Amino acid sequence: MILNQLPDRMVIKPQWLPLALYQEAIVFFSKYNAAKQWQVDAECLSEDLTYQVSTSFKVLSECVFHTLLQGRPVTKALLREAFVDYIDTIIYEVEPLLLEEDQVSNKTEQNRPVHSEKEPIADFQAEQLSLLETTEDALDNERIFTSLNSQYLLMRDTVSSSKKFNEKEDGVYVSDMIDAKGELRGTAELRKDTISLPDQDQEKLWLSLVESTINAFDELTADLLDIISHMWVLQQKDADGYIDFHSDEVLKLRHDNPGNKPLVIRERDRFKIMKRVAALSSIWISMRENDVKVVNKDKVKDDEEYDFTTFHRMFDINNVKVAYDKKTGEPKGIYELKIKPAPILRTYFDTSLQTFVPLDLKIIQYSYHTQRELKRLGRYLSYQWKVRTLSRNLKQPFKVRTLVETLDFPSSYNGVLVRDKLEQTLDELTQDGIIAEWYYQEPVEESRVGKRDWVKKYWGELNLIILPPQETIEDNRKKYGQMAALLEKERAKQPLLDSTVTIDLESASTEAKSLKDVPLSPESVAELIDKHKLSIRSAASEIGMSHSTLLRYINKEAKRSNKASMQKLQDWYDEKKNIQK
Repeated sequence: MILNQLPDRMVIKPQWLPLALYQEAIVFFSKYNAAKQWQVDAECLSEDLTYQVSTSFKVLSECVFHTLLQGRPVTKALLREAFVDYIDTIIYEVEPLLLEEDQVSNKTEQNRPVHSEKEPIADFQAEQLSLLETTEDALDNERIFTSLNSQYLLMRDTVSSSKKFNEKEDGVYVSDMIDAKGELRGTAELRKDTISLPDQDQEKLWLSLVESTINAFDELTADLLDIISHMWVLQQKDADGYIDFHSDEVLKLRHDNPGNKPLVIRERDRFKIMKRVAALSSIWISMRENDVKVVNKDKVKDDEEYDFTTFHRMFDINNVKVAYDKKTGEPKGIYELKIKPAPILRTYFDTSLQTFVPLDLKIIQYSYHTQRELKRLGRYLSYQWKVRTLSRNLKQPFKVRTLVETLDFPSSYNGVLVRDKLEQTLDELTQDGIIAEWYYQEPVEESRVGKRDWVKKYWGELNLIILPPQETIEDNRKKYGQMAALLEKERAKQPLLDSTVTIDLESASTEAKSLKDVPLSPESVAELIDKHKLSIRSAASEIGMSHSTLLRYINKEAKRSNKASMQKLQDWYDEKKNIQK
């Protein structure tokens, strides 16, 4: 029996392990020239265990067989699960070595792997965005980015519910972080301590936020973890690594805008945001042996098990700004601050090593009270689609049981209600464009529905095919590394960003002497900018959109048309084209 004929759950013979590893890994790393050596490594190692393989293949083997599988008997199914569940860890360990080997062999340009047309790489500017530009970019593209790292996902799940925390001594709340396999990966610990602020009003208001933090762990808190992380990756930072954070910008991102309904910002909404930021900053974390562990900072000195140099808050806070009542002068609340993730958390936002998932903004905008199932399933599918796109296995079915566990329905729900809720959630995600299509892989035998243990023994074991929109597939094929500004490079027209625009107008109508009768188009906008001798930045400022969005529109690279931004562009265009120069 040869390897390809081996059943998925039969233990692989030791001499076949290198080939089995190669077959599973190459789909993720085929774009690297150095990975071409892996086939030779695997074949030679299968015949001669003393063969000296490349460093990258050696590290790959150690990472998968020793670190992840911990010496367990290996099957093809177990090996496949390891790549699906821990692809971010594998990439973290192996990718730097592949890049180094590519450079040594002089087969890449500027330390970058060769990519096929089917898997383009998203290139980004070195320049970073302002707070307003970061918000504008997310709104225009209707997505934010979040880490695919499994440890990060565990932390995110931990802060999504206050029920996960149990009160211990001295007002400390503790939550164990357990992965999908039931293994303890870390512990989260919340303490009601404040931060040192120079102003008494600031410190008093911040303490009032901290006092209510145990009630602030929910899906909105988890969303904020993603939003802050996204902002920190893209946004300009001060000398100490802090970014600006404003509650109003979060409210803009979370504002669902049916029928161009205007955003009304209320003080209570600002308070909800800042209370959850305080909750995130009240968690203390440490990293040891690739596991996140959150500890009681007051006991660190007495606990020799840990490396004391790695203890930090999840987020550091600085420069809190307070809103005051105009009539009484009394402080009303905190609305703005500076924030940065702790060094341990920043590991998950290393854009050169980690894999990122584009998350539809609609998932952030769903209500954390009434649309919790939509948020949880939409997010879970986004992660899974990213992994399955990388492994070229988009039509791999989803087990009904797994989806039900992800949605975490109340225990009071009976089987019929659970099925209705799951199918309704899938239908609503389809209507909102997050899912392209879903269906049961095999028809449901309705005669078995409602029978004894039908959910556990029958329906829960059925498979669903859930497919993403084509745009999601294309986004997932990109490797979002070097994400400093999340602006796709204008390869031939890079000088446009900071100098007077010089645009190729060959495709524009050069015969028309007036733009009064010319409809809005990328070419006519480019011509108008040129006519008024504007830079992209100044034109974007006049329009009220980010310069990156305007640049993508002119270059016909915008995949989505944000209605609000397009209306601003249309209004500016109508006004500007009537001004004679």
